[in-house]
Amino acid sequence: MFKNFAQGIKQIDRFGVIFRPSVIDINPEYKSIFGGIATLLLYGSCLAYFFYQIIQWQRNTLLPKITSIQTSQSSKYYYMNDIISSFYMRKNYRKDEIDPFDPQNIILQPILSKFKNQQLLESKSFKYDQKSSRYNNTEIILQDLELNLNLENTLDNPQIDYILSFGTCIQEFLLEGQRCANKTLVDIYMQQHSHALLMNNYVKEYNPKTMKLENVKKQSLTMLNNDTTMYFQNQIRISKTKIDNGFLFPSETQQEFPVDIIMISQSIDIDSFQTIFYRATYLVLAYSLSETSQEQFIEYPKLSEVLADIGSIVSIILVLSHLCLLINEQKLEKECIQKIITMYYPETVNIKFKYNWYGKIIDVLQNDRSIDKVEFLKYYNEIKRVAIKKLNIANIIYTQAKLQFLIQSTYSQIQIKQAHKVGIRLKSFPKLQDQTNIEENQKNIPIGNYQIHDISNMESTDQNDNIISSSLKKISLNENPKFLFIKPQNDCHILNDEDFHLFTFGESIIKDNELNKQDCYFEKNYIDI
Repeated sequence: MFKNFAQGIKQIDRFGVIFRPSVIDINPEYKSIFGGIATLLLYGSCLAYFFYQIIQWQRNTLLPKITSIQTSQSSKYYYMNDIISSFYMRKNYRKDEIDPFDPQNIILQPILSKFKNQQLLESKSFKYDQKSSRYNNTEIILQDLELNLNLENTLDNPQIDYILSFGTCIQEFLLEGQRCANKTLVDIYMQQHSHALLMNNYVKEYNPKTMKLENVKKQSLTMLNNDTTMYFQNQIRISKTKIDNGFLFPSETQQEFPVDIIMISQSIDIDSFQTIFYRATYLVLAYSLSETSQEQFIEYPKLSEVLADIGSIVSIILVLSHLCLLINEQKLEKECIQKIITMYYPETVNIKFKYNWYGKIIDVLQNDRSIDKVEFLKYYNEIKRVAIKKLNIANIIYTQAKLQFLIQSTYSQIQIKQAHKVGIRLKSFPKLQDQTNIEENQKNIPIGNYQIHDISNMESTDQNDNIISSSLKKISLNENPKFLFIKPQNDCHILNDEDFHLFTFGESIIKDNELNKQDCYFEKNYIDI
Protein backbone atom coordinates (compact mmCIF):
# COMPACT_ATOMS: atom_id res chain seq x y z
CA MET A 1 0.00 0.00 0.00
CA PHE A 2 2.82 2.40 0.86
CA LYS A 3 4.44 1.59 -2.47
CA ASN A 4 1.24 2.55 -4.30
CA PHE A 5 0.97 5.72 -2.23
CA ALA A 6 4.57 6.64 -3.00
CA GLN A 7 3.95 5.96 -6.68
CA GLY A 8 0.92 8.25 -6.59
CA ILE A 9 2.94 11.01 -4.95
CA LYS A 10 5.58 10.57 -7.61
CA GLN A 11 3.04 10.88 -10.43
CA ILE A 12 1.89 14.35 -9.33
CA ASP A 13 5.44 15.71 -9.47
CA ARG A 14 5.24 18.90 -11.57
CA PHE A 15 9.00 19.40 -11.52
CA GLY A 16 9.96 16.39 -13.61
CA VAL A 17 13.12 16.77 -15.65
CA ILE A 18 13.57 15.30 -19.11
CA PHE A 19 16.46 13.02 -19.93
CA ARG A 20 17.54 14.77 -23.12
CA PRO A 21 19.14 11.84 -25.01
CA SER A 22 15.74 10.08 -25.16
CA VAL A 23 14.04 10.26 -28.55
CA ILE A 24 10.95 8.16 -27.94
CA ASP A 25 10.00 7.09 -24.43
CA ILE A 26 6.75 6.23 -22.74
CA ASN A 27 7.63 8.39 -19.74
CA PRO A 28 10.36 10.83 -20.81
CA GLU A 29 10.18 12.82 -17.57
CA TYR A 30 12.03 11.81 -14.45
CA LYS A 31 9.75 12.10 -11.42
CA SER A 32 10.47 11.54 -7.74
CA ILE A 33 8.65 11.37 -4.42
CA PHE A 34 10.45 14.53 -3.33
CA GLY A 35 9.12 16.32 -6.40
CA GLY A 36 5.60 15.06 -5.68
CA ILE A 37 5.70 16.35 -2.10
CA ALA A 38 7.14 19.67 -3.29
CA THR A 39 4.35 19.90 -5.88
CA LEU A 40 1.71 19.36 -3.20
CA LEU A 41 3.26 21.97 -0.92
CA LEU A 42 3.98 24.66 -3.53
CA TYR A 43 0.88 24.27 -5.68
CA GLY A 44 -1.25 23.71 -2.59
CA SER A 45 0.07 26.95 -1.08
CA CYS A 46 -0.64 28.83 -4.30
CA LEU A 47 -4.16 27.43 -4.51
CA ALA A 48 -4.86 28.19 -0.85
CA TYR A 49 -3.61 31.76 -1.26
CA PHE A 50 -5.77 32.14 -4.37
CA PHE A 51 -8.96 31.10 -2.54
CA TYR A 52 -7.99 33.21 0.49
CA GLN A 53 -7.61 36.36 -1.61
CA ILE A 54 -10.84 35.70 -3.53
CA ILE A 55 -12.78 35.23 -0.27
CA GLN A 56 -11.24 38.38 1.20
CA TRP A 57 -12.18 40.26 -1.96
CA GLN A 58 -15.77 39.06 -1.85
CA ARG A 59 -16.05 40.12 1.80
CA ASN A 60 -14.66 43.60 1.03
CA THR A 61 -11.84 43.11 3.51
CA LEU A 62 -9.20 44.06 0.95
CA LEU A 63 -8.36 47.72 1.51
CA PRO A 64 -9.63 49.99 -1.28
CA LYS A 65 -7.61 52.84 -2.71
CA ILE A 66 -8.83 56.06 -1.07
CA THR A 67 -7.85 59.48 -2.36
CA SER A 68 -8.98 62.54 -0.42
CA ILE A 69 -8.40 66.23 -1.09
CA GLN A 70 -9.80 69.46 0.35
CA THR A 71 -11.25 72.09 -1.94
CA SER A 72 -12.75 75.55 -1.48
CA GLN A 73 -16.30 76.37 -2.50
CA SER A 74 -18.16 79.66 -2.72
CA SER A 75 -21.67 78.26 -3.05
CA LYS A 76 -23.32 75.07 -1.89
CA TYR A 77 -26.81 73.92 -0.95
CA TYR A 78 -27.36 70.99 1.39
CA TYR A 79 -30.39 69.73 3.26
CA MET A 80 -29.63 67.82 6.46
CA ASN A 81 -32.53 65.52 7.23
CA ASP A 82 -30.74 63.50 9.92
CA ILE A 83 -29.79 64.35 13.47
CA ILE A 84 -27.22 67.13 13.60
CA SER A 85 -26.81 67.72 17.34
CA SER A 86 -28.30 66.69 20.65
CA PHE A 87 -28.04 68.23 24.13
CA TYR A 88 -28.76 67.07 27.68
CA MET A 89 -27.59 68.03 31.14
CA ARG A 90 -25.10 65.90 33.00
CA LYS A 91 -26.53 64.53 36.23
CA ASN A 92 -24.87 65.17 39.58
CA TYR A 93 -27.12 62.68 41.39
CA ARG A 94 -28.27 65.23 43.98
CA LYS A 95 -31.67 65.21 45.60
CA ASP A 96 -32.43 68.79 44.55
CA GLU A 97 -31.18 68.32 40.98
CA ILE A 98 -33.36 70.09 38.40
CA ASP A 99 -33.76 69.28 34.70
CA PRO A 100 -33.83 72.70 32.90
CA PHE A 101 -35.29 71.11 29.74
CA ASP A 102 -38.32 69.54 31.40
CA PRO A 103 -41.26 70.44 29.05
CA GLN A 104 -43.52 71.03 32.08
CA ASN A 105 -40.98 73.29 33.84
CA ILE A 106 -38.83 74.89 31.15
CA ILE A 107 -35.95 76.93 32.55
CA LEU A 108 -33.62 76.95 29.51
CA GLN A 109 -35.79 77.22 26.42
CA PRO A 110 -34.22 76.19 23.06
CA ILE A 111 -35.23 78.43 20.16
CA LEU A 112 -34.10 77.90 16.57
CA SER A 113 -33.60 81.05 14.50
CA LYS A 114 -33.20 81.09 10.72
CA PHE A 115 -31.00 83.75 9.10
CA LYS A 116 -31.00 84.76 5.43
CA ASN A 117 -27.98 86.81 4.34
CA GLN A 118 -27.17 87.42 8.04
CA GLN A 119 -30.66 88.79 8.63
CA LEU A 120 -33.06 87.14 11.08
CA LEU A 121 -35.89 85.58 9.11
CA GLU A 122 -37.81 83.65 11.77
CA SER A 123 -37.50 82.04 15.20
CA LYS A 124 -39.38 79.03 16.48
CA SER A 125 -39.41 76.47 19.21
CA PHE A 126 -39.76 72.71 18.72
CA LYS A 127 -40.91 69.74 20.65
CA TYR A 128 -38.51 67.69 22.69
CA ASP A 129 -39.95 64.88 24.70
CA GLN A 130 -37.22 62.27 24.32
CA LYS A 131 -35.09 60.97 27.16
CA SER A 132 -31.35 60.50 26.97
CA SER A 133 -30.21 56.90 27.13
CA ARG A 134 -27.39 57.79 29.48
CA TYR A 135 -29.08 59.80 32.27
CA ASN A 136 -32.76 59.34 31.44
CA ASN A 137 -33.36 63.09 31.39
CA THR A 138 -34.72 65.35 28.66
CA GLU A 139 -32.69 65.45 25.46
CA ILE A 140 -32.87 68.24 22.87
CA ILE A 141 -32.46 66.95 19.31
CA LEU A 142 -31.69 69.22 16.36
CA GLN A 143 -32.39 67.92 12.85
CA ASP A 144 -33.85 68.83 9.44
CA LEU A 145 -31.86 71.92 8.59
CA GLU A 146 -31.77 73.56 5.16
CA LEU A 147 -28.36 75.18 4.72
CA ASN A 148 -27.07 77.23 1.83
CA LEU A 149 -23.64 78.73 1.30
CA ASN A 150 -23.27 81.79 -0.90
CA LEU A 151 -20.47 84.22 -0.17
CA GLU A 152 -21.97 86.82 -2.51
CA ASN A 153 -25.22 87.00 -0.48
CA THR A 154 -27.44 87.46 -3.53
CA LEU A 155 -31.21 87.74 -3.20
CA ASP A 156 -32.01 84.96 -5.64
CA ASN A 157 -29.59 82.59 -3.89
CA PRO A 158 -29.22 83.85 -0.31
CA GLN A 159 -26.98 82.34 2.30
CA ILE A 160 -28.99 80.47 4.92
CA ASP A 161 -27.68 79.86 8.44
CA TYR A 162 -29.24 78.81 11.76
CA ILE A 163 -28.69 79.76 15.39
CA LEU A 164 -29.86 77.61 18.28
CA SER A 165 -30.05 79.59 21.51
CA PHE A 166 -30.75 78.47 25.08
CA GLY A 167 -32.11 81.20 27.38
CA THR A 168 -34.93 82.23 29.64
CA CYS A 169 -38.36 80.86 28.76
CA ILE A 170 -40.68 83.08 26.67
CA GLN A 171 -44.39 82.33 26.68
CA GLU A 172 -45.00 83.16 23.00
CA PHE A 173 -42.64 80.37 21.86
CA LEU A 174 -44.28 77.64 23.91
CA LEU A 175 -45.83 74.74 22.04
CA GLU A 176 -48.74 72.59 23.08
CA GLY A 177 -47.87 70.61 26.19
CA GLN A 178 -45.03 72.95 27.19
CA ARG A 179 -44.92 75.28 30.18
CA CYS A 180 -42.37 77.70 31.61
CA ALA A 181 -41.03 77.07 35.12
CA ASN A 182 -42.07 79.49 37.88
CA LYS A 183 -39.66 82.11 39.15
CA THR A 184 -38.93 80.20 42.36
CA LEU A 185 -37.75 77.11 40.48
CA VAL A 186 -35.70 79.27 38.11
CA ASP A 187 -33.98 81.03 41.02
CA ILE A 188 -33.18 77.72 42.70
CA TYR A 189 -31.62 76.40 39.47
CA MET A 190 -29.61 79.56 38.85
CA GLN A 191 -28.18 79.43 42.36
CA GLN A 192 -26.76 75.97 41.73
CA HIS A 193 -23.04 75.98 40.92
CA SER A 194 -22.71 73.13 38.41
CA HIS A 195 -24.51 73.40 35.07
CA ALA A 196 -22.69 70.89 32.88
CA LEU A 197 -24.14 70.43 29.41
CA LEU A 198 -23.21 67.51 27.14
CA MET A 199 -23.24 68.33 23.42
CA ASN A 200 -23.23 65.61 20.77
CA ASN A 201 -22.53 66.40 17.11
CA TYR A 202 -23.28 63.73 14.51
CA VAL A 203 -21.39 63.28 11.27
CA LYS A 204 -21.19 60.41 8.79
CA GLU A 205 -18.35 58.20 7.68
CA TYR A 206 -18.26 55.76 4.78
CA ASN A 207 -17.42 52.21 5.88
CA PRO A 208 -15.46 50.48 3.07
CA LYS A 209 -16.22 47.02 4.43
CA THR A 210 -20.01 47.32 4.71
CA MET A 211 -20.18 49.87 1.86
CA LYS A 212 -22.63 51.93 3.93
CA LEU A 213 -22.67 55.29 5.69
CA GLU A 214 -22.36 55.11 9.45
CA ASN A 215 -23.12 57.77 12.05
CA VAL A 216 -20.23 59.04 14.13
CA LYS A 217 -20.89 60.87 17.39
CA LYS A 218 -18.51 63.57 18.63
CA GLN A 219 -19.21 64.54 22.22
CA SER A 220 -18.06 67.64 24.10
CA LEU A 221 -18.81 69.22 27.49
CA THR A 222 -19.46 72.87 28.27
CA MET A 223 -20.24 74.68 31.51
CA LEU A 224 -23.09 77.21 31.66
CA ASN A 225 -22.70 80.35 33.81
CA ASN A 226 -25.22 82.91 35.00
CA ASP A 227 -23.28 85.95 33.81
CA THR A 228 -21.78 84.82 30.47
CA THR A 229 -22.90 83.35 27.17
CA MET A 230 -21.07 80.42 25.59
CA TYR A 231 -20.95 80.89 21.82
CA PHE A 232 -20.12 78.02 19.41
CA GLN A 233 -19.59 78.45 15.69
CA ASN A 234 -20.32 75.07 14.03
CA GLN A 235 -19.03 74.86 10.47
CA ILE A 236 -20.33 71.77 8.72
CA ARG A 237 -17.93 70.30 6.18
CA ILE A 238 -19.52 68.31 3.35
CA SER A 239 -17.83 65.36 1.66
CA LYS A 240 -18.39 64.56 -2.01
CA THR A 241 -17.49 60.89 -2.26
CA LYS A 242 -17.24 58.90 -5.48
CA ILE A 243 -17.29 55.13 -5.06
CA ASP A 244 -16.05 52.77 -7.76
CA ASN A 245 -17.05 49.20 -6.95
CA GLY A 246 -17.05 47.74 -10.44
CA PHE A 247 -16.38 44.02 -10.81
CA LEU A 248 -14.07 44.33 -13.79
CA PHE A 249 -14.78 47.76 -15.29
CA PRO A 250 -15.39 51.12 -13.52
CA SER A 251 -18.85 51.61 -12.01
CA GLU A 252 -19.11 54.86 -10.04
CA THR A 253 -21.71 56.14 -7.59
CA GLN A 254 -21.62 59.50 -5.79
CA GLN A 255 -22.73 60.41 -2.27
CA GLU A 256 -22.71 63.62 -0.24
CA PHE A 257 -22.75 63.69 3.54
CA PRO A 258 -21.47 65.79 6.47
CA VAL A 259 -18.06 64.44 7.30
CA ASP A 260 -17.02 66.87 10.03
CA ILE A 261 -18.27 69.73 12.23
CA ILE A 262 -15.64 72.28 13.13
CA MET A 263 -16.44 73.95 16.47
CA ILE A 264 -15.08 77.38 17.37
CA SER A 265 -16.03 78.48 20.89
CA GLN A 266 -15.78 81.69 22.85
CA SER A 267 -17.29 83.25 25.96
CA ILE A 268 -19.07 86.58 25.57
CA ASP A 269 -21.21 88.91 27.68
CA ILE A 270 -24.69 87.66 28.49
CA ASP A 271 -26.31 90.77 26.98
CA SER A 272 -24.63 90.36 23.59
CA PHE A 273 -27.68 88.69 22.01
CA GLN A 274 -30.27 90.71 23.95
CA THR A 275 -31.12 92.88 20.95
CA ILE A 276 -31.58 89.82 18.72
CA PHE A 277 -33.49 87.36 20.89
CA TYR A 278 -34.89 89.80 23.51
CA ARG A 279 -33.98 87.51 26.38
CA ALA A 280 -31.00 86.41 28.41
CA THR A 281 -29.15 83.61 26.58
CA TYR A 282 -26.61 81.29 28.19
CA LEU A 283 -25.72 79.10 25.19
CA VAL A 284 -25.72 80.05 21.49
CA LEU A 285 -24.79 77.68 18.67
CA ALA A 286 -24.51 78.85 15.06
CA TYR A 287 -24.74 76.33 12.17
CA SER A 288 -23.47 77.04 8.67
CA LEU A 289 -21.81 75.27 5.76
CA SER A 290 -18.04 75.39 5.67
CA GLU A 291 -16.26 77.00 2.75
CA THR A 292 -13.95 73.98 2.73
CA SER A 293 -15.28 70.72 1.33
CA GLN A 294 -13.78 67.28 0.95
CA GLU A 295 -13.58 65.39 -2.32
CA GLN A 296 -12.98 61.69 -1.84
CA PHE A 297 -12.53 58.90 -4.34
CA ILE A 298 -12.82 55.28 -3.18
CA GLU A 299 -11.82 52.57 -5.64
CA TYR A 300 -12.37 48.95 -4.68
CA PRO A 301 -9.95 46.32 -6.00
CA LYS A 302 -11.16 44.83 -9.25
CA LEU A 303 -10.78 41.23 -10.27
CA SER A 304 -7.78 42.03 -12.44
CA GLU A 305 -5.98 43.68 -9.51
CA VAL A 306 -6.74 40.75 -7.20
CA LEU A 307 -5.42 38.28 -9.77
CA ALA A 308 -2.32 40.41 -10.31
CA ASP A 309 -1.67 40.44 -6.56
CA ILE A 310 -2.18 36.69 -6.39
CA GLY A 311 0.15 36.21 -9.36
CA SER A 312 2.95 38.23 -7.77
CA ILE A 313 2.82 36.20 -4.56
CA VAL A 314 2.48 32.90 -6.43
CA SER A 315 5.50 33.74 -8.60
CA ILE A 316 7.56 34.28 -5.46
CA ILE A 317 6.39 30.94 -4.05
CA LEU A 318 7.18 29.15 -7.30
CA VAL A 319 10.75 30.45 -7.26
CA LEU A 320 11.35 27.43 -5.05
CA SER A 321 10.39 25.25 -8.03
CA HIS A 322 13.82 25.93 -9.53
CA LEU A 323 15.36 24.31 -6.46
CA CYS A 324 13.08 21.29 -6.95
CA LEU A 325 14.13 21.05 -10.61
CA LEU A 326 17.79 21.18 -9.62
CA ILE A 327 17.33 18.40 -7.06
CA ASN A 328 15.44 16.24 -9.57
CA GLU A 329 18.18 16.76 -12.17
CA GLN A 330 20.79 15.63 -9.67
CA LYS A 331 18.72 12.58 -8.72
CA LEU A 332 18.20 11.73 -12.39
CA GLU A 333 21.93 11.91 -13.12
CA LYS A 334 22.71 9.85 -10.02
CA GLU A 335 20.22 7.09 -10.92
CA CYS A 336 21.34 6.95 -14.56
CA ILE A 337 24.97 6.62 -13.53
CA GLN A 338 24.06 3.92 -11.02
CA LYS A 339 22.15 1.96 -13.69
CA ILE A 340 25.10 2.17 -16.09
CA ILE A 341 27.47 0.90 -13.39
CA THR A 342 25.05 -1.93 -12.50
CA MET A 343 24.93 -3.03 -16.14
CA TYR A 344 28.70 -3.59 -16.14
CA TYR A 345 29.19 -4.43 -12.45
CA PRO A 346 26.08 -6.31 -11.27
CA GLU A 347 27.60 -6.87 -7.81
CA THR A 348 27.21 -3.17 -7.05
CA VAL A 349 23.59 -3.89 -6.09
CA ASN A 350 25.04 -5.35 -2.88
CA ILE A 351 26.92 -2.14 -2.09
CA LYS A 352 25.27 0.20 0.42
CA PHE A 353 26.41 3.62 1.58
CA LYS A 354 25.80 5.20 4.98
CA TYR A 355 25.49 8.99 5.12
CA ASN A 356 25.51 11.52 7.92
CA TRP A 357 22.94 14.29 8.30
CA TYR A 358 24.51 16.53 5.63
CA GLY A 359 25.06 13.79 3.04
CA LYS A 360 28.68 12.77 3.58
CA ILE A 361 29.53 9.06 3.19
CA ILE A 362 30.68 7.67 6.53
CA ASP A 363 30.68 3.94 5.78
CA VAL A 364 30.49 1.48 2.86
CA LEU A 365 28.87 -1.96 3.20
CA GLN A 366 29.20 -4.94 0.88
CA ASN A 367 26.77 -7.75 1.65
CA ASP A 368 26.08 -5.96 4.97
CA ARG A 369 29.78 -5.99 5.91
CA SER A 370 31.99 -2.92 6.18
CA ILE A 371 34.80 -2.56 3.66
CA ASP A 372 37.66 -0.09 3.26
CA LYS A 373 35.83 3.16 2.51
CA VAL A 374 38.81 5.10 1.15
CA GLU A 375 39.99 2.34 -1.16
CA PHE A 376 36.49 1.57 -2.45
CA LEU A 377 35.54 5.21 -3.06
CA LYS A 378 38.73 5.71 -5.05
CA TYR A 379 37.80 2.71 -7.19
CA TYR A 380 34.11 3.65 -7.36
CA ASN A 381 34.78 7.25 -8.39
CA GLU A 382 36.87 6.03 -11.31
CA ILE A 383 34.14 3.76 -12.69
CA LYS A 384 31.63 6.51 -11.98
CA ARG A 385 33.70 8.88 -14.11
CA VAL A 386 33.62 6.42 -16.99
CA ALA A 387 29.87 5.82 -16.52
CA ILE A 388 29.24 9.55 -16.89
CA LYS A 389 31.05 9.44 -20.22
CA LYS A 390 28.95 6.48 -21.34
CA LEU A 391 25.81 8.58 -20.83
CA ASN A 392 27.08 11.04 -23.42
CA ILE A 393 25.13 10.77 -26.66
CA ALA A 394 28.37 11.01 -28.63
CA ASN A 395 29.75 8.00 -26.73
CA ILE A 396 26.55 6.03 -27.47
CA ILE A 397 26.90 6.73 -31.19
CA TYR A 398 30.60 5.88 -30.98
CA THR A 399 29.74 2.49 -29.42
CA GLN A 400 27.14 1.79 -32.11
CA ALA A 401 29.64 2.67 -34.83
CA LYS A 402 32.26 0.29 -33.45
CA LEU A 403 29.67 -2.51 -33.14
CA GLN A 404 28.68 -1.88 -36.74
CA PHE A 405 32.30 -2.20 -37.85
CA LEU A 406 32.67 -5.39 -35.80
CA ILE A 407 29.58 -6.94 -37.39
CA GLN A 408 30.67 -5.87 -40.86
CA SER A 409 34.06 -7.48 -40.29
CA THR A 410 32.33 -10.74 -39.30
CA TYR A 411 29.48 -10.94 -41.82
CA SER A 412 29.21 -9.92 -45.45
CA GLN A 413 27.05 -7.06 -46.68
CA ILE A 414 24.55 -9.53 -48.16
CA GLN A 415 24.13 -11.22 -44.78
CA ILE A 416 23.71 -7.89 -43.05
CA LYS A 417 21.17 -6.73 -45.64
CA GLN A 418 19.20 -9.93 -45.13
CA ALA A 419 18.98 -9.04 -41.42
CA HIS A 420 16.70 -6.12 -42.34
CA LYS A 421 14.18 -8.64 -43.66
CA VAL A 422 14.11 -10.89 -40.61
CA GLY A 423 11.49 -10.60 -37.86
CA ILE A 424 9.45 -12.50 -35.30
CA ARG A 425 6.02 -13.80 -36.25
CA LEU A 426 3.13 -12.90 -33.96
CA LYS A 427 1.43 -15.69 -32.08
CA SER A 428 -1.64 -17.23 -33.66
CA PHE A 429 -4.83 -16.31 -31.82
CA PRO A 430 -8.16 -18.16 -32.20
CA LYS A 431 -10.93 -16.22 -33.93
CA LEU A 432 -14.67 -16.59 -33.50
CA GLN A 433 -15.92 -17.55 -36.97
CA ASP A 434 -17.77 -20.36 -38.70
CA GLN A 435 -16.14 -23.70 -39.46
CA THR A 436 -16.04 -23.08 -43.21
CA ASN A 437 -13.86 -20.01 -42.81
CA ILE A 438 -11.59 -21.89 -40.41
CA GLU A 439 -10.96 -24.69 -42.93
CA GLU A 440 -10.37 -22.17 -45.71
CA ASN A 441 -7.90 -20.21 -43.62
CA GLN A 442 -6.00 -23.36 -42.68
CA LYS A 443 -5.25 -23.99 -46.34
CA ASN A 444 -3.75 -20.52 -46.71
CA ILE A 445 -1.65 -20.38 -43.53
CA PRO A 446 1.85 -19.15 -44.49
CA ILE A 447 5.09 -20.46 -43.14
CA GLY A 448 5.25 -19.82 -39.39
CA ASN A 449 8.80 -18.50 -38.94
CA TYR A 450 11.80 -17.44 -40.88
CA GLN A 451 14.87 -19.65 -40.78
CA ILE A 452 18.40 -18.55 -40.03
CA HIS A 453 21.43 -20.38 -41.49
CA ASP A 454 25.14 -19.96 -40.93
CA ILE A 455 27.31 -19.91 -44.05
CA SER A 456 30.21 -18.11 -42.44
CA ASN A 457 32.53 -21.09 -43.08
CA MET A 458 31.77 -21.27 -46.79
CA GLU A 459 34.01 -19.84 -49.42
CA SER A 460 33.05 -16.36 -50.41
CA THR A 461 32.91 -17.36 -54.10
CA ASP A 462 30.35 -20.06 -53.35
CA GLN A 463 28.21 -18.08 -50.95
CA ASN A 464 26.08 -16.33 -53.51
CA ASP A 465 25.31 -19.57 -55.39
CA ASN A 466 24.49 -21.42 -52.18
CA ILE A 467 22.30 -18.59 -50.99
CA ILE A 468 20.40 -18.60 -54.25
CA SER A 469 20.07 -22.40 -54.40
CA SER A 470 19.12 -22.61 -50.75
CA SER A 471 16.61 -19.84 -51.17
CA LEU A 472 15.00 -21.58 -54.11
CA LYS A 473 14.62 -24.78 -52.10
CA LYS A 474 12.88 -22.97 -49.24
CA ILE A 475 9.22 -22.30 -49.12
CA SER A 476 8.83 -18.55 -49.63
CA LEU A 477 6.42 -16.23 -47.84
CA ASN A 478 4.43 -14.11 -50.31
CA GLU A 479 7.10 -14.76 -52.98
CA ASN A 480 9.64 -12.92 -50.83
CA PRO A 481 12.19 -15.26 -49.16
CA LYS A 482 13.72 -13.92 -45.95
CA PHE A 483 16.65 -15.84 -44.45
CA LEU A 484 19.64 -14.98 -42.30
CA PHE A 485 22.32 -17.67 -42.61
CA ILE A 486 24.19 -18.11 -39.34
CA LYS A 487 24.15 -21.87 -38.60
CA PRO A 488 23.89 -25.01 -40.68
CA GLN A 489 20.40 -25.84 -41.88
CA ASN A 490 20.08 -28.86 -39.63
CA ASP A 491 20.77 -26.65 -36.58
CA CYS A 492 18.58 -23.65 -37.47
CA HIS A 493 17.09 -21.31 -34.84
CA ILE A 494 13.43 -20.31 -35.06
CA LEU A 495 12.86 -16.78 -33.77
CA ASN A 496 10.38 -16.46 -30.92
CA ASP A 497 9.19 -13.94 -28.31
CA GLU A 498 12.17 -14.59 -26.02
CA ASP A 499 14.48 -13.17 -28.68
CA PHE A 500 12.68 -9.84 -28.36
CA HIS A 501 13.83 -9.57 -24.71
CA LEU A 502 17.50 -10.08 -25.50
CA PHE A 503 19.81 -7.12 -24.83
CA THR A 504 16.99 -5.20 -23.12
CA PHE A 505 17.93 -3.69 -19.77
CA GLY A 506 15.71 -4.84 -16.93
CA GLU A 507 14.22 -7.81 -18.81
CA SER A 508 14.64 -11.37 -17.50
CA ILE A 509 16.56 -13.46 -20.07
CA ILE A 510 17.35 -16.59 -17.97
CA LYS A 511 14.71 -18.88 -16.51
CA ASP A 512 14.88 -19.92 -12.88
CA ASN A 513 15.05 -23.60 -13.74
CA GLU A 514 18.00 -23.05 -16.06
CA LEU A 515 20.29 -21.22 -13.66
CA ASN A 516 20.15 -20.01 -10.10
CA LYS A 517 18.95 -16.42 -10.35
CA GLN A 518 21.25 -15.21 -7.59
CA ASP A 519 24.40 -16.45 -9.35
CA CYS A 520 23.43 -15.76 -12.95
CA TYR A 521 25.96 -12.97 -13.30
CA PHE A 522 28.85 -14.49 -11.42
CA GLU A 523 29.29 -18.11 -12.56
CA LYS A 524 32.03 -16.94 -14.94
CA ASN A 525 33.34 -13.58 -15.99
CA TYR A 526 34.18 -14.49 -19.59
CA ILE A 527 32.19 -15.28 -22.73
CA ASP A 528 32.87 -18.19 -25.09
CA ILE A 529 33.22 -16.93 -28.67
